Amino acid sequence: MADEVLGGVVESVTGHLVSLVSQEIRLACGVRAELVKLQTTVSIIGGMLREADKRRVEAEYVKEWLKKLKELFYDADDLLDDFSTEVLRRRRVTGGLNWILNEVRIFFSSSNQLLYPSEMAHRVKEIRERIDAIWNDRSAYFQLEGNSNLMGSLVESRARPETIPFKSDPYVIGRDKDKETVIEFLLNPDFEENVSVLPIVGVGGLGKTTLARLVFNDDKVKEYFEMRLIWVCVSIHFHVEDIVRKIVRECSPNKEGISNLDMNELQKRLGEWLHGKKFLLVLDDVWNENRSKWLELREFLMSGVKGSKILVTTRYPRVVETMTRKFHKLSGLPNNESLSLLMQMAMKEEHEWKGQNLEKIAGEIVKKCAGVPLAIKTIGRLLVFSGSTEEDWLNFKDNDLSSIDQEESDIMPTLKLSYDFLPLHLKPCFAYCSLFPQDYELEPRELVYLWMAQGFINKPLGSKKTLEEVGYDYFRELLSRSFFQDIEEDVYGDIMRCRMHDLMHELARLVAGKNYIAIDSSHEERFQEEARHVTTNDPNVLNGFATDRRIRSMFLIVEKRIHIARLDVSCFRSLRALRIRRAGIKVISRSIGKLKHLRSLDLLGNNELRCLPNSISRLCNLESLILTVCRDLEGLPSGITKLVNLRQLSVEGCDKLTHMPRGIGKLTSLQRLDVFVVGEESNQNAAGLNELSRLTGLRKELTIEGLERVGSSSISSEVDASFSMEKLADLQCLELCWSTQDRDTSNDEEVLEKLRPHSDVKGLRLYGYGGVRLPSWVSQLHRIVEIEIKQCQGCRQLPPIDQLPSLKRICLYDLRNLEHIELSEGGTMPQSNFFPSLEEITLWGLPKFKGWEWERRGNRIEEEDGDSSSSSSSLLILPCFSDKVKVNIDYCPRFSYMQHGQQLFLHQHDPVFLPLGPQRSMAVLVPTDPYPSPSPSTISDSLSLTALTSLSISEIEDAEHLPGELFQSLPSLQSLIISNCPRLKALPLGAILRYVSTLETLKISDCPELDLSTENDDDNDDGGNAEGMTDLLQLQGHHKLRHLTIQGVHKTECLPGWFQYLSNLQILTIRDCKGLKSLLPGRLILSLLTTLQNLTYQ
Repeated sequence: MADEVLGGVVESVTGHLVSLVSQEIRLACGVRAELVKLQTTVSIIGGMLREADKRRVEAEYVKEWLKKLKELFYDADDLLDDFSTEVLRRRRVTGGLNWILNEVRIFFSSSNQLLYPSEMAHRVKEIRERIDAIWNDRSAYFQLEGNSNLMGSLVESRARPETIPFKSDPYVIGRDKDKETVIEFLLNPDFEENVSVLPIVGVGGLGKTTLARLVFNDDKVKEYFEMRLIWVCVSIHFHVEDIVRKIVRECSPNKEGISNLDMNELQKRLGEWLHGKKFLLVLDDVWNENRSKWLELREFLMSGVKGSKILVTTRYPRVVETMTRKFHKLSGLPNNESLSLLMQMAMKEEHEWKGQNLEKIAGEIVKKCAGVPLAIKTIGRLLVFSGSTEEDWLNFKDNDLSSIDQEESDIMPTLKLSYDFLPLHLKPCFAYCSLFPQDYELEPRELVYLWMAQGFINKPLGSKKTLEEVGYDYFRELLSRSFFQDIEEDVYGDIMRCRMHDLMHELARLVAGKNYIAIDSSHEERFQEEARHVTTNDPNVLNGFATDRRIRSMFLIVEKRIHIARLDVSCFRSLRALRIRRAGIKVISRSIGKLKHLRSLDLLGNNELRCLPNSISRLCNLESLILTVCRDLEGLPSGITKLVNLRQLSVEGCDKLTHMPRGIGKLTSLQRLDVFVVGEESNQNAAGLNELSRLTGLRKELTIEGLERVGSSSISSEVDASFSMEKLADLQCLELCWSTQDRDTSNDEEVLEKLRPHSDVKGLRLYGYGGVRLPSWVSQLHRIVEIEIKQCQGCRQLPPIDQLPSLKRICLYDLRNLEHIELSEGGTMPQSNFFPSLEEITLWGLPKFKGWEWERRGNRIEEEDGDSSSSSSSLLILPCFSDKVKVNIDYCPRFSYMQHGQQLFLHQHDPVFLPLGPQRSMAVLVPTDPYPSPSPSTISDSLSLTALTSLSISEIEDAEHLPGELFQSLPSLQSLIISNCPRLKALPLGAILRYVSTLETLKISDCPELDLSTENDDDNDDGGNAEGMTDLLQLQGHHKLRHLTIQGVHKTECLPGWFQYLSNLQILTIRDCKGLKSLLPGRLILSLLTTLQNLTYQ
């Protein structure tokens, strides 16, 4: 059966009929009567078609009859959509309920001089009679009543072959690691429950059963479970009693009479066999998604002793969710192993396929198989009979896998079983994906609106979900059944992109049949009578036909940019979806207004498009309009405000867009508006900010650009008392943008205060904001997940955000005057819940930023003189980011922090650490007077640094020396970097090396006043004190230093004498040391450093 009938056409026809018959409009008597008759006919036939969709129709004459019926349903759908559109158009023109009760009565009454009611009744009657004729002719094809077998067998009743544990497969490649991982789980006794479960998950044909067999027959597994191993093939039907009976049969030496046992006796026998024993049960090929059924079976298996295991194989993660959270995901074979398997199956030795130039062709064939062993075996077996020449293999490569005849156990029939068991409403959604090229990056949001355009998505009666939410549920269900893969999520956990497995794409093309066709520039594939959905890479397809009322989807997908001077697709009058991306369209014909069925129009990336024709306002069914990255687009037509069904409007990247048209607030069906551009105050055609608060259905992300245009005189009018962004309760992320050019920023704080979003918003992004401070409401966004603040040059402090419970991502970028961020707790010590959910922090270009402020006295910002005051009691914490946090910090010369508990970066001006109590998880820094003497002892008192492996000290501008005692409490330090300290004169490296014997890497750079040669005065072996000499000799053979870099240290004339004792040094790099005269005084360094592998001296 052509699955698209049920999901796309029958439901759409039914929906139109229900809507037209039930609306509060007085239809002319003949019209209503014909619609009711058609509704009755559709109801009867629709039930039969649903039944057919559950079966595999084998008889060709039945298929032919169903195809004719389907074509008539398409015609009926177009007809009823015409009528529904006319109702909507007239309602829009007249407006509101008053028209429904008055004008519509006139329009559909017998007094209408336009004769539309008569024409409508005639057309409805005609289509009904055509459907009746086909329906009544069914006896000429087959007898339905009493002989449903002619409709084909029910998919769920088709028997699946029983799998057995001892079947050998000589062609198993690349599963050693998977086998090792599964066995490691099975032999691990450390689980809380006596019986633990591990599902193996993967698409059909990936080798789940084969892997289970390998494990089941492994000697270590047999020994561990003392030969108490049970194999049960569950397959499609999950009947607990049948499964228990199979287990008992496998456990019993005498299998007679087991089929006659009732459930009580089965339970008793199973309990006796399992009690006190450690067992392994394999449940192969499980399809059950009902958790209650699984728990019922599980209850019978819990009497085994600790260490018992259940190994499950299944295609679907949804099945796993009924059982456990842990599972083993089986992946495809890598290319080299796939190629090896293909050659084994094709019976080719290495010298043969290399000598016959088959290697490259084989590689491309293998790519089509996507690492699925069953697909590789299927092709390999067929290659044996296709010939051995290069030409034979090329012909095979160019064929789609779905077009090759295969046996029931081959790959496509195996995969199609997953499709056959899809719920009926998901089948057309999956088939529609065949319009996209193989390995195409799919966006769930786009898929949902395309499915909506075709009528595939039906909201359950009484559901409060939007159509978009129902569509996303469809996508998630297909994903859970492994029809999609390689998902990419945003910070909010929403899936933004995914791909379809190459084999799944082949399957989609198989089940889509002739309804979906792809036409390339060769035109080998042409329009066929049944074709309703077309994808092409040839722009000539768009204008090469006379009026065509069949095509419902037209995709132009090009790899290279093309140029379409004028787009005219008016010949495709039945289009529901038109997708033409990056085609260089300059002008769109006014005739686009004739596409009255159009629901989705996608023109992404047409950079040369400057305007849309105002005739687009006639597309009253339009639900989605994508104009993303149409960079030359100068404005939206004023008539766009008439598109009352519009649910998605995307204008992101339309850089020349100067305003939104006045009246956009009328589009109350909008669910997604990615950008709202504030117009100039003088522009009478521009929508004001007040219109935004009428769009209460907006979801996902909203960017408001041009906020600098909200001047002082318009704050009271543009952002008046009636305006509130908090009305947009479903908005996920709010992005607010001001110009970064020189401008008057005096209104920014007032505007931002009035743009307070709903407290449930999850993302906040600010660009170009010119205020000194952010409003306090930022600290009250307790569900916020992401905060991003960029190029806000006036901002000098941020409100407390450190205890927002859901905050995962922070990005502060190019904030030249930001000095600190307040802590949530006023005068108390910081607690351990500092950013409790943080996953990523990015700080870039914050030259004045010192850190998180703990306490400040008096005014935080002295506004009169523009100076920031900091009293002697001001405290800053030293944040310690765990290894779970991705840290990106650069160009922040005054900010110190610790990373992963092992890396310390000191950038603060002369920091002094205060000791913390045992409950504290972070250090506190106190900026004191400008030139204090460092207090070496406070480092060891402030933090437990025993695990510190890396220390970076940089850009400490005023320090002239670093005492060696600073490094006494670093027993694990492996890397030390000292850089960009312009006044540093002395550094006791000899003492540092004695204190830190674990040091492996030392880098000293860009310290122009540092003189390392002064250490020779105290520690050289010619005149130094005996005690110092003894300490230095201890370095020889015991110190681990291997990498040493000295760069930009100009005052150093020679290296210190202790250098000769670094007997493990392997790499020495000396660059740009202008004052260096010799490496060692009076010694040959190369003869002393016997382990040196690399010496660079520039």
